Amino acid sequence: MKKMLIVLILLLIFISLTASEAEGEKTEKARINWFNVIFAGGYLLGVFILLPLVIFTNLKDKVYDPENKEQIQPLENLSEEERNARASRILEEIGNKLTPVEDEEGNQMITITKSKQARFVRNGLNYIIKKLAPTDQDVIDRVNEFKGVYDYRASRIFTGSNWIIVFGIGVGVLLVATGGFNTFIIIHALGVLFYILSSRTPLYAVEKRVKNYGSGGGAMSRIYAALFLGPGKKYYVKRAGGSWERDWQTEGEMAVIGIAVMAIVALLLGFFAAAMGVINFIFNYANSLVIPFIKLDDWYERKIEATA
Repeated sequence: MKKMLIVLILLLIFISLTASEAEGEKTEKARINWFNVIFAGGYLLGVFILLPLVIFTNLKDKVYDPENKEQIQPLENLSEEERNARASRILEEIGNKLTPVEDEEGNQMITITKSKQARFVRNGLNYIIKKLAPTDQDVIDRVNEFKGVYDYRASRIFTGSNWIIVFGIGVGVLLVATGGFNTFIIIHALGVLFYILSSRTPLYAVEKRVKNYGSGGGAMSRIYAALFLGPGKKYYVKRAGGSWERDWQTEGEMAVIGIAVMAIVALLLGFFAAAMGVINFIFNYANSLVIPFIKLDDWYERKIEATA
């Protein structure tokens, strides 16, 4: 994932910096087209198609509250005993789907480590709470236990770059100051919002990335530092008499240059906030997206009844 992000960033920088230096109408047109594809494509795909899905997922990617009676609509064709039995069966399937782990004290537990597990737990618990409304205390206790696991493991945390957000907002302010308020400002603001929401990663996915790549969130900030600031470099000059002294002026100038380069790149990425949001969407939502119009009854028939 990190390599892909670095390649994309370098590609965006290369296209942007070389577009104005193109020689020949054909070459210039081709480069501008690529620039426009990335720039406009990010807004069109991110704002108008993916942003509604991301918002819907953030609203619906939760387990129902058993105390909210308005959400409960028990199946009338099942007796209380049948509803408890069906709920117990679903809970058993949930337990079989989860990953066994061992805590710090050596106790065996089960938890969510994959997107498909999270989806199964969410749909299973929602079906139990909404359609079955179990009355057996053991079943209720197990529902609450799995709900606690899901609420914790599927909670999303921001793993994006604050630089992109700050400079994305800065781009909007700059556009308003130079060209006034227009429709594109609204689209750009939605693009920044899309980047923020698409950068929210489930906890189980963050842990998987830490295990696979050795680091968690804030990847973009670390890439900035690695590419443009790097390790501190000391500059020395030789004075009269042969002594070496730190050249503070050169170090200051290089630091300013480093910050300026970082700011230019971050400003560029501010324009591409929506495009970066599309990439984050692929990593953070592609496997955990909540699709509208899929009913819990259909889920039960496909995942539970069909496997009996």
